[in-house]
Amino acid sequence: METKKQLRSRVLARRDALPEEMRARKSAAICARLEQVLAEALAGAEGAGTAQVSAEGTSRADATGGSAVPTVAVFASMRSEVDTRPFVEAAYARGWDVCFPCMVREEPAAGGSRAAGRAGADEAGGSSVSSEPRAGDVPRMPSGSPLMRFYRVAREQLDAAAAGFLGAPLRCLACEALERDGFQAVDPEKLDAVVVPLVAFDDAGRRLGYGGGNYDQLLPRLRADAVVIGIAFDEQRVETVPCEPHDIALPHVVSG
Repeated sequence: METKKQLRSRVLARRDALPEEMRARKSAAICARLEQVLAEALAGAEGAGTAQVSAEGTSRADATGGSAVPTVAVFASMRSEVDTRPFVEAAYARGWDVCFPCMVREEPAAGGSRAAGRAGADEAGGSSVSSEPRAGDVPRMPSGSPLMRFYRVAREQLDAAAAGFLGAPLRCLACEALERDGFQAVDPEKLDAVVVPLVAFDDAGRRLGYGGGNYDQLLPRLRADAVVIGIAFDEQRVETVPCEPHDIALPHVVSG
């Protein structure tokens, strides 16, 4: 059976091979569909009672503790990923609060949430999970390892954020430096929706990431009614993604 590492290498090569014009066209279509699905879900579409989202319709439990303005987390694209910029602009146009992940070294305060993102050992040279998880365990990063925290970025801060950390998603920064620059950290339970990057996915919603286990840490810390949705090119779809006990399937993947 193909290992995760082998599958990751194969699918990344296939994604990298997409012509630039095709990647831009597909990204625009994916972002338009993503905006539509999230707008419906965040408005509380019919069928509340589940956090799942589907291409034909959406359903979401009524938020309890969410803000009047939706807080949406999205990633800054790197390499040959789906270009998220059209979605980011659409989110700002809708008045949503937009958050981006950033790698940080400093541990959150005691008792706080440890939001994580996508930096993986195989692509970034960073640390990976240090021990084999037991059934049901959420993988933990070793003490002192880089973590992902989410930071709110206002439209007028976007250029500064691009120069500071969005342009280099794997750069590790100090929390204090980000705060001095005016970027506010957002805890996972405050996120109403999270757009998840991925390397490969299958029809069951199983996701293969970059190998760092970071979204495996994040997803269990979200509110039960948070909308979680992956985005990818159709070329990233595979028959089966190998799973481990801690892996969490995505409710929906928008692809194109």
